[in-house]
Amino acid sequence: MQKNEVSVLGVSEVRWKGQGEIRSVDYTVYYSGGERAERGVAIVVHKSVVRSVVKKIACNDRIIALKLKAEPVDILIMQVYMPTSEYEDDEVEKVYDTIEEILQEDGRGDTNSIILGDWNSIVGDEPYQNIVGSHGLGRRNHRCHMLIDFCERNGPIVTNTWFKKPKRRIYTWKAPGDWKRHQLDYILVKHRFRNSVKDVRTLPGADIDSDHNLLVAKFQTRLKKIIRFQKRRPRWDLDKLYAQRQSMQDILEEKRSAIENENGNAEVQWNNIKECMLDTISELVGKVEKIARKSWVTQEMMSKMEERRKWKNVNSEKGRRKYRRLRNELKRATDRAKISKERTLMI
Repeated sequence: MQKNEVSVLGVSEVRWKGQGEIRSVDYTVYYSGGERAERGVAIVVHKSVVRSVVKKIACNDRIIALKLKAEPVDILIMQVYMPTSEYEDDEVEKVYDTIEEILQEDGRGDTNSIILGDWNSIVGDEPYQNIVGSHGLGRRNHRCHMLIDFCERNGPIVTNTWFKKPKRRIYTWKAPGDWKRHQLDYILVKHRFRNSVKDVRTLPGADIDSDHNLLVAKFQTRLKKIIRFQKRRPRWDLDKLYAQRQSMQDILEEKRSAIENENGNAEVQWNNIKECMLDTISELVGKVEKIARKSWVTQEMMSKMEERRKWKNVNSEKGRRKYRRLRNELKRATDRAKISKERTLMI
């Protein structure tokens, strides 16, 4: 990927079990497999792209997708591994149905949906409407009509048939012994975003240890960095600790003496001392309560906000009632506080 300047790479037939992600130096692998080490798909992204990932969709051992925050629109990248000719058409239709479900859920509106992978179909070199261009390879096969029907329903185009290239830059798969070459891998993109695709070609010389060639597309877009805020840990009340430092010291000395008489290695004793200190500080000192950002926000309001946050994701009738009640109480309290603050300023 580094040598060929590829930021996002889709992979079919990874043959890994289960679903997950693996980080390796500058790259992260998001993968989706089945119960057995067969088929499987993955998307490998550079660290500069990882920070823009907002959603991971690991469907099954034939489909995986990532949603990226970008400008001017978000991007949905999907890797697909279609069944080979050994499978019945019903199996292929199931995969197309799953792709359409993902598009309806996460590829609606202005989202730029990019679908790449091994489609195991040949669209040929005859143009078809605004879907297939005249720079494909070979003659269409039966599975091609299923791919074109999918494009007609959902609006993408087959990008690698719209760029004139030498044949060695078009074919994506060669049979054992190199006696036959076909174009089976495609990169689809929504018709309205076709101008964002600047080039598509294969790299036959890329060493990927496969009978498929690396298919590369150049897109013009800008990714957004997603800042993920981490919840701040409450701080100890240092003022209270300073005020009670003598009593704190006496209690700790007493507890420490009891711990020293216990048997155990150094690690056990250290853990006991640490727990003793934390328990004592919690009992005598406690932590600083959350400070209101606005001068008119009271501690009672802050408590209600915390309670409302807890009930927000409780998906039951009781949870919804509690959330609505707290929301209304908080709204009335904030309205009263704002009016009172404005009157004080006017005086």
